[in-house]
Amino acid sequence: MSSMNPDPRSDLAPAPGLGPDLGPDRAAAVDLASALDRLVARGALTSDQAAAVLAEVAGTLPGPSGPPRPATPEPRRRRPVSQLLVEVGLYVGSALVVAALFVLVAQSWEGLTRSTQVATLAATTLVGLGLGLAAARGAAAATARRRLAGVLLAAASAAAGGTVSLVVGDIPMVGVVSLTACLAVLVLAQVVAASAVTEVGLFVVSFALVQALGDQLRPSPVTSLDPWGNEIYEPSRMEQLMPLGTVALGLGWALGVSRLLQHRELAVALGALATVGAALPLAGDEQTRAVGLVVLAGAAAIGFWRFLVEPLWPWLALAIASVTGFVFWLVGGAHRPALAILAAGLVLLATSAGSLQWSRHRARRSRHRAS
Repeated sequence: MSSMNPDPRSDLAPAPGLGPDLGPDRAAAVDLASALDRLVARGALTSDQAAAVLAEVAGTLPGPSGPPRPATPEPRRRRPVSQLLVEVGLYVGSALVVAALFVLVAQSWEGLTRSTQVATLAATTLVGLGLGLAAARGAAAATARRRLAGVLLAAASAAAGGTVSLVVGDIPMVGVVSLTACLAVLVLAQVVAASAVTEVGLFVVSFALVQALGDQLRPSPVTSLDPWGNEIYEPSRMEQLMPLGTVALGLGWALGVSRLLQHRELAVALGALATVGAALPLAGDEQTRAVGLVVLAGAAAIGFWRFLVEPLWPWLALAIASVTGFVFWLVGGAHRPALAILAAGLVLLATSAGSLQWSRHRARRSRHRAS
């Protein structure tokens, strides 16, 4: 392969004069290159994905001298400005159409009968599903068409939830039932048109579903009277520990669900944010401080452990935020704010410096192994 030709396809093309003497393996590789070209032409694959497959195959084929030779990766191609403008136009146009329809319907929504409201939302759900599935058909990953399909299916999910909430009426579990319908449509969207839009939607609806389930499990309020006859609300122990459900969702999303999604780093970041956001109020409440401190310590341990295994920044962010919150509330929190802030700041500096040193050590070790 010439050093002036970075395209891996050159390793798969038959050399002049060799003809069928290339052997069955290289002949099959040439057929693979032709098949990938056809898939790129149809839009089933991107040119970068096809080049990656060819580079992998070329790296395992024997060269003229016998031993395998590494393939030269194809340089990443920048999308032309015209393609970016077309994609932006699709997003803006879709947003304007949806916003206009929403305003038109909202202006007369109260005057519509219940059956008309149901029919409107059901029609919106069906139209969104149809357009989303049509856009997703044959769309390669990480393309504008795939992302547009995700947006359409996410809109259909919201409409489906509204339809179900109107159909079931004012039952106690209306929020849980409607959010479950939203989640079902988003799971379908993730299967046929996975993108960052569908994955964020899955997390948001799952988060809302956990909150709705917590509201259903929340015991009836208990009140008492103070010495002056004022009514005081007394939350139950179960209500105080409700944030543990959100902590479980966040850790489960970061540790488990993220492995099933395409944008793993984004999923870990969302899970870490939910975990810290629910653990800090637990530690801030005097009645649940012990539980909150245990949760923050556990989240910090998980964050550092996962960062050592896979150096994704959300794991480190989870660890540092959890350690900082743990130290802040351990040394006094709101009762001794100056001392708590000082201790939290020192811990933040120490963990950040230690993480930086570990990252540099990992980078040096990787370079040493590569050499």
